[in-house]
Amino acid sequence: MSQNKELTFKRLSELWNSKEIPVLDTFGVKYVIFSDAHLGDGSDADDFQENQETLETALDFYKKNDYKLILLGDIEELWQFDLNRVVTRYGENIYQKIREFEDINVYRIFGNHDIDWRTLPDPTKNAKPKLLFATEALKINDSNKDIRILALHGHQGSTESELYIWSSRYWVRLYKFVEPVLKWFGIVRPPEAPKSRILDDYEKIFYSWARENKVIVICGHSHRAIFASKSFAERLTEKIEKLKKRISENRDDMQLVKELKKEIRELNEEKREERRKKRAVKSIDPEVGVLPCYFNTGCCIYGSGITSIEIADGKIRLVKWERDRQREPRFMVYEEGSLSSYIVEVMR
Repeated sequence: MSQNKELTFKRLSELWNSKEIPVLDTFGVKYVIFSDAHLGDGSDADDFQENQETLETALDFYKKNDYKLILLGDIEELWQFDLNRVVTRYGENIYQKIREFEDINVYRIFGNHDIDWRTLPDPTKNAKPKLLFATEALKINDSNKDIRILALHGHQGSTESELYIWSSRYWVRLYKFVEPVLKWFGIVRPPEAPKSRILDDYEKIFYSWARENKVIVICGHSHRAIFASKSFAERLTEKIEKLKKRISENRDDMQLVKELKKEIRELNEEKREERRKKRAVKSIDPEVGVLPCYFNTGCCIYGSGITSIEIADGKIRLVKWERDRQREPRFMVYEEGSLSSYIVEVMR
């Protein structure tokens, strides 16, 4: 995935300064954000189908708990599959679950793999005609009605998805016929759902723009779930340091010290696991303190489930929904923080 920094900055600034981008409120409203489901036709090349029940379970939960739904792009894999085949496969399950939210509670942002929503009839909508419901981005207010968040798919500035999109579509469509063979031989496997990681220049470019413009960016596209601009390993280190400080402050409470040391050992074990899986990467902003201005939803095609971002009750959360039906509860909150605190930190 090649990212052009100059083009990315230009495209993000255009969207942020545009008066045509819809603005959403957060006060008294709850949102869940999904991206990168890449719905296909149910064939062996359909990367989503194994997570169908997981997404249905998540959608039921969010509908029951009065969340509004933001579809952050690449919900369908229209580079590989024709829309009519996707609707035939998922029209009475995934699309039906989305339609149950009612049109006023569903916001669709188009990505690179479903950019066609600018002109196609949208099966997630009940209204007729169902055209022109998609936008390239959304802006989100804080509790004071000030616009602080830019939500978009994240393909902006991508060489493959903006400069050479038609060539990319052609090769991805051909790959549909090769992919099932690669899966059968184990050459291609579903990605693993990490608790969060920073991997390459893509994240650094989006982070740099967000930091420079004092904006919180929420995107998808990379399939890498990230919370508050930090890798999971970095946040483990922060937790360990806080526990060490508590030990220092409570040295006379032997029982508490024992419990805190046990928790530190467990966190250190998680850190070792991150290093083993090559996730203990360098900071996204090593020269100064990292600002919580970049969030990534991850995707809905992990081998063990799906991830989403929630904005609710003054909090922002990175949530993993497990494919394992025996797990109770089916979801795990990977990270959570105060949205207003993050906004204050970013605005300094």
